[in-house]
Amino acid sequence: MDSLSFDNMAELYNETRVYDDRCFDAALAFFSDRFPPDEFKNVFYPGIGMGRIAIPLAERGYNITGIDISENMLTLLKERLELAGRSLPISIQKADVLDLPFADASFDIAVAVHFFYFVPQWERAVDEILRVIKEGGRLVLLHTGTGTEVPFINERYKAICAAQDCPIPLLGVESSSEVTDYCESLGYSTEWIRDRWQWTTRIKLDKALDYYRSRAYSFTTFAPDEIHTRTVESLAFELQRRFGSLAAEVQVPNQIYFAIISLSGYSA
Repeated sequence: MDSLSFDNMAELYNETRVYDDRCFDAALAFFSDRFPPDEFKNVFYPGIGMGRIAIPLAERGYNITGIDISENMLTLLKERLELAGRSLPISIQKADVLDLPFADASFDIAVAVHFFYFVPQWERAVDEILRVIKEGGRLVLLHTGTGTEVPFINERYKAICAAQDCPIPLLGVESSSEVTDYCESLGYSTEWIRDRWQWTTRIKLDKALDYYRSRAYSFTTFAPDEIHTRTVESLAFELQRRFGSLAAEVQVPNQIYFAIISLSGYSA
């Protein structure tokens, strides 16, 4: 199975990845304090997408080199950079993380945001990313929250699909801990930074259903149209019965956190 491309979800992606701005700004301030751009200047960003994290990092003084397998995402990022009306130190190209077009030790640090969930050969991807980071650098896993997703609705979508003989496959890792465990097996150490930037997202059920109906989330892309339509209809019926109205809101606890993997002495 190939890594997942977000070509079909590009237009909605940023809209569904919303986060609390104050928490995000505080988390970026932590990042730039811990990894000053004069010391960790060159940042590798796999899965750069539309630049929702890369652009704020570039604005803080980092040189960003990003890759993505989604042509649509990269096109939208180029348009965003052109509309900004000023030059930012961001270079991008279409490339596969399993075969990076960069020399060994090209970067001071790598930032991966919700990335390894969508890469079936994620261990090989980790190896490639580690290869292009300088010894003593960092691989930073950044989680920015679940956006507009509602975890219990996600699980019901998958369960209803499975009941129709259409199980939703797991693409990559289930959690960042799998990546950190793998890196620790190579002799690296991990520092978790969490429970600092927390908020509650309030999501209207009818709006949430619109995103599922539009296949805005990666796991919804695997169901054929007929099954997908029936599944969303079943979800609407269940939610109406449970909450009394699709205009009701649900509250989803959210947070931004980091897993910081320190590199030294690695050889693939």
